[in-house]
Amino acid sequence: MPVLTGFPISMYIFIQNAKLKKTSYELTEANRLLQIRADTDSMTGLLNRNAFLEQVKHANKNCTQAALLVIDADNFKNINDLYGHHAGDKALTAIVSALRSSLRVDDLIGRIGGEEFAVFLSNTEMAEAQNIAEQLRKSVEAINFTPLPDQPYPLTISIGIALSSGIVTTAQVIRMADQSLYQAKANGRNQVVLNQQSLSHNRNTTG
Repeated sequence: MPVLTGFPISMYIFIQNAKLKKTSYELTEANRLLQIRADTDSMTGLLNRNAFLEQVKHANKNCTQAALLVIDADNFKNINDLYGHHAGDKALTAIVSALRSSLRVDDLIGRIGGEEFAVFLSNTEMAEAQNIAEQLRKSVEAINFTPLPDQPYPLTISIGIALSSGIVTTAQVIRMADQSLYQAKANGRNQVVLNQQSLSHNRNTTG
């Protein structure tokens, strides 16, 4: 009798354990998907502002040299005014695709405003950061965007760069990159500007 009853009990325990493991996995996966959804901008699929800044804060502490790019779509309001918000969404999607195609696997990119994006380049020196920023600018400039048939509309971006030695705070790096972005837009847009203050600070802390 013990042999006859022992097998069904063991099988029951095995089945229950399997069910518990499956439930645990499903809960873990559901939580993971919820976290991804909470961290992601629904339209572009990029990190949203809070998630991007949080990841940059962590990455910045572990980098001896890095760069932050703040990117703004030039004259974006004109697209919405002339062609409607649907065309504006298509323009943003095209810009995001172009940006992603020019970045490295480990680079962080997020949408930090309506038509404003940011990229964090870890372990990147000044020359390489400028080259990447210029490639981003050219990739967007090359987009063939036609909001209406036979009505092409040029897409361009302005980029501000700030270098980080890992000592300055994330807020300081963003502020310096913003200053360079404003300068790029004031100079006529569709260009890259490096923050000289961050360059001087980087030389002082690494030299």
